[in-house]
Parts: sequence; C-alpha cells; structure tokens
Amino acid sequence: MKTWRKQPNDHIDYDLLFADWLAEGDEVVSVDAVAPDGIEITQVGIEPGRVKIWVRGGTNGQTYKFSPLIHTQSRVKEVDFMITVVEM
Repeated sequence: MKTWRKQPNDHIDYDLLFADWLAEGDEVVSVDAVAPDGIEITQVGIEPGRVKIWVRGGTNGQTYKFSPLIHTQSRVKEVDFMITVVEM
C-alpha cells in the first residue's frame, strides 16, 4: 500500500495512476472519496489515466487510511493508500 508523508499545514495533491490498469477505451468517470476523521479532502480531479486528490490538515504523528472507489465506464476499483502527517 502506498504511503505518503505531509506536514500538518500542507494542502497538496496526490496522484493515483491508472493508465496501466485501464482497458483500451475505458476511462475513469467518477470517484467516491471520503476522508477519515481528522483530515480533509478538498478536491478530487479526474484526468486521463489519473485521479488527483487534494488533502489538507491532519494531526502530527497520525496516519490516515484512504480508500476511494474509482468508477470507470465498466468497472469499480478500490484503491487504498495512507498519509502520515509529520511536522518536519
């Protein structure tokens, strides 16, 4: 599972790449993404072969698990990743 690090005051984006997973002619059409308590998803963007999730906040020393559902024209994929908040 992919783990990223961010500082508590960062408001940054994380890319989930799907180009290798998508079938020819398939594309991401929607994303269901909910942030765990204590951290916030501010925006979700869909680009060809990629989903961009913007995150801010979080408590120093905490690790948050995200499990967005990625919907394509024909499939649904759950993608788990973690964000660890660290004051550097």
